[in-house]
Amino acid sequence: MDTKHYLTIGIIASCALIIGLTVSFAYFSANITHDNVNETGINSGSIGSIAYNGEATFEGVDIYPGMKAVQTFTIEKGSQEGTGIYEIDLAGVVPEVFGSDIEITLYKTTDPVANNVVREEGELTQTSEGFVKEDTITITGTPEVVYGPTTLTNNSEIILEQADFDTSTLQKTTYYLVYEYKNNGNQNAQQGQIFSGKVTVKLIARKQTFSDAIQACNDTAANCLNDNANLNTVELAYDETTDNNLRYIGANPNNYVSFNNELWRIIGVFNNIDDGTGNKETRLKIIRNEPIGEYSWDNKRNGTGSSTSSNGSNDWSDSALQLVLNEGAYWNRTSGECPSGQNGATTSCDFTNTGLTEEAKSMISNAKWNLGGLSSSSNIPLNFYTSERGTEVYSGRPTEWIGSIGLIYPSDYGYATSGGSTTNRETCLNTELKNWEDYGDCYNNDWLYNSSTSQWILTPYSSNSYSVFRVNSFGSAGNYNANYPYSAASPAIYLSSKVKISGGDGSSSDPFTLSL
Repeated sequence: MDTKHYLTIGIIASCALIIGLTVSFAYFSANITHDNVNETGINSGSIGSIAYNGEATFEGVDIYPGMKAVQTFTIEKGSQEGTGIYEIDLAGVVPEVFGSDIEITLYKTTDPVANNVVREEGELTQTSEGFVKEDTITITGTPEVVYGPTTLTNNSEIILEQADFDTSTLQKTTYYLVYEYKNNGNQNAQQGQIFSGKVTVKLIARKQTFSDAIQACNDTAANCLNDNANLNTVELAYDETTDNNLRYIGANPNNYVSFNNELWRIIGVFNNIDDGTGNKETRLKIIRNEPIGEYSWDNKRNGTGSSTSSNGSNDWSDSALQLVLNEGAYWNRTSGECPSGQNGATTSCDFTNTGLTEEAKSMISNAKWNLGGLSSSSNIPLNFYTSERGTEVYSGRPTEWIGSIGLIYPSDYGYATSGGSTTNRETCLNTELKNWEDYGDCYNNDWLYNSSTSQWILTPYSSNSYSVFRVNSFGSAGNYNANYPYSAASPAIYLSSKVKISGGDGSSSDPFTLSL
């Protein structure tokens, strides 16, 4: 067999990198040119960049079937910060005479010791079809197969790898492209032939962020958040209740929304919200970023409405605060009197600039608010959630109320935590809310916590006629007399299911904007 013929392998990487290899079939030689490409990228500044370095490491004196060779190149952070997707492509031009004799496999690893590639030449043996030498290549570290083994055939165009990257966390990744000359056919027919391979490493797109996805989404706000929650697992989490609602979590997530010409915040996406007619929908629940003031939850005189005590009533359906929010000064964007203290006492309140606008009202739909109570504050968020939808109330109290504006539930407060390094979210969710003041990681990483004031909650205390729950400034939830005048009132609403997010990224400086 005449073994003096030539094979040429050309490798081009990172748009401008060219490695040319000229290989003698009988006598191995390599003529290598290597242009170091420091940076590649498209849409400079918005995608970031990656740095490429490559080398050719062919050694040997004879090329026979079983010969293996490897190209090594690395990808790491470039000079521009950002996120994106890089792609490694392989285009091969292989004469048909080679058939399926050229096989390639791509490996990669982030192991820092993975710079050593050992090639061991096998023993040269003669078969009926020619000479065979079974080489082996050993790659140190923990390489994984990215693509292959696959045959490189005439005009092959293969995407070997597509990988997301974030320059803030990108580890140096080493790739190994292993070639094997197998020869399952006539070696003599391959003499003098040339095959080539072209490897291109390039940036193909900016990695889609959660903000990108929301901006591009043309569905309802609830569906857009649900469908893209996987892109924001730091700030969004499902509560794993029977309704599996999606919640914003953490100390200060980007859940700001422009509503009523002011900042509100998205509590989450809630399933099975009854609009009061039996029709159940998935809807966004939002809360005003700042309280409208400190008022009594209720302070009706004994014998007035549902009140049977000088401490007021824990029936939200005729609560003095509820009437202000849904019928009175706040709803009508006027000034008036708000509940403050025992026996119907009031204080002046002015909502001429902060009450609801007609545009804001058009985005609110009635909802059936659950008024189930509890006889103990010794409950974890899941137990609160179940009880809120239950029937345990003080004698004669309703378990539901249909209306526009309510308050948060104890479970809303509990499920808004992300936990911290000492007490994680799972532990917080399994800790009774009354004990949270002993777990700073729970309340300090809960955006619904307010260190400046206590906050009223919708849920009644079922063991008497006048107590309701609130979150205090120490981070715990417990029951308190409804007439107490020094707890904050923060309106909460369910938006219409038709509301869309029309702009913004959810930050306080660029809040989500809404449209119908």
